[in-house]
Amino acid sequence: MKSQNRMPWVDVLRLVALLMVIVSHSVDIYNATPQADQSASFWGSFLGSSVRACVPLFAMMTGLLLLPSTESPSTIYRKRIPRVAIPALLWSVVYCLMPWIIGLCGGDAEVVRVFFPFEYAPSPELKDALANVALIPFDFGSYTTHMWYIYMLIGLYFALPFISSWVGNRTLVKTFMTLWAVSLAVPYVEWIVGSGALGVCEWNAFGMFYYFGGFAGYMILGWLLGRSEPQGSVWRSVVLGVVMFVAGFLATWHGHRTMSGLYTYEENPEMLELFWQFLSPNVALMTIGIFIIARRVSVRGEKMQRLLASFTRCSFGSYLVHYLFIGPATMVVAPLGLPIPAGVALTVLLVFAASWIVSALLYAVSGRAAKYIVG
Repeated sequence: MKSQNRMPWVDVLRLVALLMVIVSHSVDIYNATPQADQSASFWGSFLGSSVRACVPLFAMMTGLLLLPSTESPSTIYRKRIPRVAIPALLWSVVYCLMPWIIGLCGGDAEVVRVFFPFEYAPSPELKDALANVALIPFDFGSYTTHMWYIYMLIGLYFALPFISSWVGNRTLVKTFMTLWAVSLAVPYVEWIVGSGALGVCEWNAFGMFYYFGGFAGYMILGWLLGRSEPQGSVWRSVVLGVVMFVAGFLATWHGHRTMSGLYTYEENPEMLELFWQFLSPNVALMTIGIFIIARRVSVRGEKMQRLLASFTRCSFGSYLVHYLFIGPATMVVAPLGLPIPAGVALTVLLVFAASWIVSALLYAVSGRAAKYIVG
């Protein structure tokens, strides 16, 4: 965006969403495997549940900033998709090679598991690393867990020109968003009913509300809430946002705690994260609550606005590289014996600082090529 059109509150929201992503991955180690220490499981579920709005917030900001687009599909695809696809491809290769690199440095499978807690059978062999690299265009894999977001984002870019063509029609938008809201309940309907719910079965993944589900709903919601003038007082918005967030969080946390007593990631990760799904009523409630509060944030100081703009500029690069630092930061913080919330907070600060520094340095030294390295 041009500086004169910059919305500082969006920079604040982007920073908050990025920190939430880092929190989510910093507690993976407590959620990916059974914990002998019950407090570890408790805090893993509590903190993990509290940040589920992270990715929906990014999708809402995408809609706020890009809808409606007047550019042709070819222009949108040519300008936007390479900007995220090429850096993601580059860093995905790095992540896939990491187990082999760790092995060369003398690390064993347990060290690899610290870096990648969702990989249950890590291999330090180069041939396995190269096989994972070959799958990147089709599968983000367990070594590049966070890269699933890039595939989803590219899908939103594919849909952008089509959504832009009708997003100004209030009737169509209202109808679509109503059906999208209904689609948020589909995971719970499938859980209760089982196979065959709403037409979903082994030979058909395209159920009744499939064409209205997905992150496009968050994208349109971001445009709707972000471009309209806030109603009522600031305190009214804050109270409403807090109530929505707390209600969504309690449902998310209680649901995850219930599922974690029944399933494990190794046995059934889909059921364990049923209440953590980004496209669910409870997570949508949390997301809207945060967005409503952020909409009321006022950043007046020019120096603070510049600082936030700097964070925003490096946010995509920070997202791409941050997973490299989760393991090392965890290994540094763990021996300190801090209470888990304090340890997670310190881990998040270390990971954020390292990710931002790397992203900023790459911007500084790579010049025009930076957009192909860190976006």
